[in-house]
Amino acid sequence: MLKAIDISAYFIDYAYRGEEYGELISNLKLQKLLYYAQGFHLALYDKLLFSEDIEAWQHGPVVRDVCFVSSQ
Repeated sequence: MLKAIDISAYFIDYAYRGEEYGELISNLKLQKLLYYAQGFHLALYDKLLFSEDIEAWQHGPVVRDVCFVSSQ
């Protein structure tokens, strides 16, 4: 099973190579992308994409491990 930080790296790399070269992804946007990716993967394949828990914080869903890595 993949780790949330690996999925995050994919999203960041994908955005960096997008049409608007070097598009930034905020921590909030990254967290929401992880939330949706987990939900879609679970709905389509009936299994989790990554094993870390998603927590409900004030401004939306958060994977704690990714939150603290990306804010350093």
